[in-house]
Amino acid sequence: MIKLVLSGVAGAVLVFGATAPAFAAAPREVPKGFLKYEHKKAQDKYMSWEVSDKAQPLALLTDCPAKRPSVQKAEDSRTVNASGDSDYRFAEQVVIMPSPAAAQQVMRGLRAGAASCATKRLAVKTASAGKLGDEAFTFSAQNVSKHSLGGAERAVVVRKGSAVLVYSEFTAYGKIGKHDFTRSLADARAMAPRLCQAAGEC
Repeated sequence: MIKLVLSGVAGAVLVFGATAPAFAAAPREVPKGFLKYEHKKAQDKYMSWEVSDKAQPLALLTDCPAKRPSVQKAEDSRTVNASGDSDYRFAEQVVIMPSPAAAQQVMRGLRAGAASCATKRLAVKTASAGKLGDEAFTFSAQNVSKHSLGGAERAVVVRKGSAVLVYSEFTAYGKIGKHDFTRSLADARAMAPRLCQAAGEC
């Protein structure tokens, strides 16, 4: 009798295990206060700062936004935008994609988009940013003509697992040099280890 009861219990457990519903993992969210410049708004009298949790296109490829890869399937994102009277713009952004593979696709799309942006009037360059996250690169785009240099964008992009981090700066004029990436690279190095926290992995 005892054996019969136990076998019945085991059978019930097996049936329950077989019919238990599979629960999908809850979407990940970027923690409040996660980005480095998220609280800058209250401290700066000279720049206009905006923090948004709304889904936005990647803060990159300003001169040819149609080339940006889609991040519409991102689980969450946060973007800090700043602008000043001197035609200066700055952006800090983190996007969490559904998987590392999806984030890799975004990185490939950014590189491909940057390459296809290049024209005789827009000099575009990408280069490895060294050991940052799982992969990282720098990006620059300079409006050029025979007699002058126009607006310039420079950026650092880092991927760690499912998270993509972007630091982008735009100025109305001035030749791009290696020193232009100093601040963004420093910010990226500081933030890259924390991307594991945002992505909930690593």
